[in-house]
Amino acid sequence: MKKIKLEQNNDILKRSNDVMASASTFSKVNQFGEGKTPFCLTKGKGAITWDVDGNEYIDYIISLGCMTLGHNHPVVNDAIREQLENGISFSLPTLLEIEVAEMLVERIPSAERVKFGKNGNDVTSAAVRLSRSYTGRDHVLFCGYHGWQDWYISQTSLNRGIPDCVGKLSHRFGYNDIDSVLNLIKEYKDNVACIILEPVYKEWPRDNFLEKIREVATRNKIVLVFDEIITGFRFHKAGIQGMLDVIPDLSCFSKAIANGMPLSVLVGKAEIMSEFQDFFFSLTNAGETLSLAAAKSVISFYDQVDVPGHLSNIGRKLRIGIDSLIDKYSLNNKMKTGGFDCRFGISFLNSKETQFKAGDDLLKWTHLVTSYGILSGGGHMISYAHNDDIIKETLEKYDAVFCDYKENHCD
Repeated sequence: MKKIKLEQNNDILKRSNDVMASASTFSKVNQFGEGKTPFCLTKGKGAITWDVDGNEYIDYIISLGCMTLGHNHPVVNDAIREQLENGISFSLPTLLEIEVAEMLVERIPSAERVKFGKNGNDVTSAAVRLSRSYTGRDHVLFCGYHGWQDWYISQTSLNRGIPDCVGKLSHRFGYNDIDSVLNLIKEYKDNVACIILEPVYKEWPRDNFLEKIREVATRNKIVLVFDEIITGFRFHKAGIQGMLDVIPDLSCFSKAIANGMPLSVLVGKAEIMSEFQDFFFSLTNAGETLSLAAAKSVISFYDQVDVPGHLSNIGRKLRIGIDSLIDKYSLNNKMKTGGFDCRFGISFLNSKETQFKAGDDLLKWTHLVTSYGILSGGGHMISYAHNDDIIKETLEKYDAVFCDYKENHCD
């Protein structure tokens, strides 16, 4: 393992531990808070980031997938600067809200009406409450990751502080397992308000799973919600629903929509969205203009350039290269890649953890790859800034990483 300078990183880590109750974003520190990896970044440009000690990394976390155009993209920066001259927050709505809403309605199949929030949790929470208001029902069926709101987190191990009665209304089903959905609907009969899921979750749908979900929801008068916080603007410019041709009733977007600026969107059928006239969902900063200007520039850029196609093509090259290195160093019994070309991860076969959790193998791997100048916790989020030259450099670094791992870290 190469030695990199982390003195200032570790000093800031100590300062953080002294004043922060916990990390502002859990996923940013769960593999980077032990003093053996970078902790604090200062700058990003394209696919590259720098930490406080001046170490340079090829960034494959890319702000948890927010930066599909890469750090400091000039089109987005110019839009933010131009709007900054006119103001950030206003006492009445701005034209930007209407313009961005019109762009979304024009492009996203499920979008007839639009509501803005600031993060994914806002709009997934709103989608569930909206579904309950519209149907007059209580139970929620879900699959995937949906933020930190009570209805979801109550069904995870991080459920402290949530009354037991809340968790009794939420039920997890298996992806690509239509029988698990049908069994829950049968059990809770006419009291299921919505089915909310990540439309693509770790694998592609099989055996017309999404079409079956759509039919079941329609037949039972259940609101179907696609959580496209992760898939939106990464697989297709209209959301993955534009690629798979299955139209939900409501859809949630965030992350990539504004290339890192805080914005989220709930879109859906006008009949259901009209319920917003009768229950309260209101944020002071929902119409904040810098994020809306960024979103307008991102959506316009996607109209000019096939960003999702680039993410898929470049990601495929990286994934094939990593698979070749796993073969080269005879590590097929230790690790494998999994996921999708535009976002995939490395998982370890002797670990019970997935590539999204900080198991011992992945912690060691994170220590190793960062020492060679790759910012990754096992996952690889691709951005438009990752080009052929970046992939070539990455694979050269990974060649050294795999060699080091084979010689010094395999049991």
